[in-house]
Amino acid sequence: MRLRHMVLVALAVVVGASAARADDISDQIDKASAAWRAHDSQSTLVALEAAANLLRQARAETLKGLLPLPPPGWTADPAETNAVGAMMLGGGTSASRTYHNGAQRVQVQITTDSPMLQGMAALISGPLAAASGIKTVMIGGRAVSYTERDNGYMTLVSDKVILKVDGNKDTPEPTLRSFVASIDFSAVEKLAH
Repeated sequence: MRLRHMVLVALAVVVGASAARADDISDQIDKASAAWRAHDSQSTLVALEAAANLLRQARAETLKGLLPLPPPGWTADPAETNAVGAMMLGGGTSASRTYHNGAQRVQVQITTDSPMLQGMAALISGPLAAASGIKTVMIGGRAVSYTERDNGYMTLVSDKVILKVDGNKDTPEPTLRSFVASIDFSAVEKLAH
């Protein structure tokens, strides 16, 4: 019964994946189901892991689409994605892009599916935040943490997604603030659910 539940959850996530990936994911889930019925637990695990990896890759591609376009006068490197299972470095799915304007550099990163998110949430909003120089500011009605030492903003969206906007020493804080304001938070929230 537990495998059936895992398969149903995986299929629900497949709906958001691209058609080609969805077919690959469905194929792996079907293989896992067949292996399970044949009492082949090793093949079941391999197929489920393959399906999970494909799902993480599809989610990373979706995250990439949520990164803002470069503002006028700025250029952007190609977006990078990372989809790692929980067994490696805590796991997680992320997309990031670096933006340039002369000496100014800004990096926007969106991370989800990481068990480390709860620890980050506690750090952002806990009593240690104030002691370590983290200030809470409001941008577009949303509470966002700013660290002057790191010249960066961070916020937790729907308790499942961490959004970071960091700048180098040549990037003024109002520029970082404008990058945060350019994020489509409603789209990030949809992804989180």
